[in-house]
Amino acid sequence: MAIATSAQGVGARRARSRPNWALLVIAVFMGPVGIQAALFPRSFFDDFPGGRAWVAGAGGPYNEHLVRDVGVLFIALVIPTIWTALTRAGDRALATAWIVQGVGHLAFHAAHLHELGAADRVGLVVSLVAIPILGVVALLSPTERSVEHRRDQGSTPTTAPAELP
Repeated sequence: MAIATSAQGVGARRARSRPNWALLVIAVFMGPVGIQAALFPRSFFDDFPGGRAWVAGAGGPYNEHLVRDVGVLFIALVIPTIWTALTRAGDRALATAWIVQGVGHLAFHAAHLHELGAADRVGLVVSLVAIPILGVVALLSPTERSVEHRRDQGSTPTTAPAELP
């Protein structure tokens, strides 16, 4: 007598147990940005990143309230990003949020590149493109459901011999 067994849960558990690395990288990039903006808003405005003045160079007056709020919002988004990356619960929704944020952020700064030198233009665009790209990678990262769907579409249960008592 043979007992039908399925590898059904194995691939799904493996996908769930692996962190969503793209989301973790976003958290690593954005955490320090949020902390600097929230705790040191003037420094963030005048110096970010590392004395390059990309924020002040984009134009507009300094507004402590706005800079602190943006910093706190980044921190607030980084916390569920880390949680979601580790638990894989809702990672598609959070990846989509980072894509929306990243594309909007990129669009603003792309319209204000004339304020910067060539090296800063390249550095700014590369750093801003990274977040939406990582968001797309996070969206494409296998989840428990995607592993189960692939299994249901193409694989069949394996048959193992029955064990005798």
